[in-house]
Amino acid sequence: MTRAPRVCMYVEFLYPVVSQGRVPFAGGIEVQLTLMGRGLARRGFDVHVVTCDYGQPDRLEVEGLTLLKSYPPSGGLPVLRFFHPRLTRGLAALWRSDADVYLFRGAALWAGLVALVARFRGRRFVWLTGHDHDVVRELPDVHGARDRGAVRYAIGGADAIVTQTRSQQERLHSDFGRDSTVIMNSVELVSPEAVEDPGAHSTLLWLSTYKPEKRPEWFLTFAERHPGIPCRMVGVIPDTAAGQRCFRDAQAVAARCPNLRVEGPVPHERIGEVLTGTALFAHSSPVEGFPNTLLECWSRGIPAVSAVDPDGIVEREGLGACRTDYDAWEQAIEARLADPERRRLEGARARVWVEGHHAPEVVHEALARRLRDVLGSGWTKS
Repeated sequence: MTRAPRVCMYVEFLYPVVSQGRVPFAGGIEVQLTLMGRGLARRGFDVHVVTCDYGQPDRLEVEGLTLLKSYPPSGGLPVLRFFHPRLTRGLAALWRSDADVYLFRGAALWAGLVALVARFRGRRFVWLTGHDHDVVRELPDVHGARDRGAVRYAIGGADAIVTQTRSQQERLHSDFGRDSTVIMNSVELVSPEAVEDPGAHSTLLWLSTYKPEKRPEWFLTFAERHPGIPCRMVGVIPDTAAGQRCFRDAQAVAARCPNLRVEGPVPHERIGEVLTGTALFAHSSPVEGFPNTLLECWSRGIPAVSAVDPDGIVEREGLGACRTDYDAWEQAIEARLADPERRRLEGARARVWVEGHHAPEVVHEALARRLRDVLGSGWTKS
């Protein structure tokens, strides 16, 4: 009897997504990869995920995934913990997954390490982009020669590469000479009954991570300038000095602006509660991959004013607006908040767009086909 092809993804912080709120942190990439893993499992793959050790059982089976735990997120002694427990336990978990194809999303040291495990095992490796900067030759978000070398090793040695947008595909080819397949991110589609009527609401929402790269100060400035508009911020608070400072700055503005509500992270299973009653989504980050928050809002029929526009989709398809300087961004928000019918039309178009291009059955079937192509006819084992 033959077995299903085994996929192993290395996602350090995936467990919080499936922990039912026991561990509150969850970012967009982790949500995306959880959806991806479930989708591949439904298409006949045996999906393993190496994730951090939060005290959960090893080989925990949840939502179609087998979770292999590696190291505690904050375990070990400073400096030494890079080698143990991080390297030792992370590599050991990857090795014991015994996968036919290994996957990694993003530009980080572990991209190269996952690729190395795949090579030593004689298995396939697929690299997926997570950010526009991942395909820039200089790798601006990767610090240190060691980590940059690991990412370049992963890109150069990958059996296949999946990019999120055509612009990433083109930049990857020009900067690294590698071809790729464009497969856009997926999003869970809520039922038609759960789709919002943005024209009936008044709240402006910011949903992101409190860190300088996301420019939360744009939203804070808007809230201060528009005391009559209900503004809500919800986001992950990184355990960094910069992240803590961004959150404190937001709290300070909220203390003097009654129209501003500032909140910390919300478990992903409660994202629908956050989006309920939203009139418009305000996205302030200047550089992204394909923001998961855009897709979550569009799935619920909520338009967006964004500072980024993947492949020009927002403007071309009329799903809101993209403005890259603050004054124009503010004006685009003001125009939509003053026009309920415009919000309804843009929100309806957004819902249609995700149904046709980001529905799990569309995205995950495309990825499953690509993985089968990579594996070829020789992967099946008795």
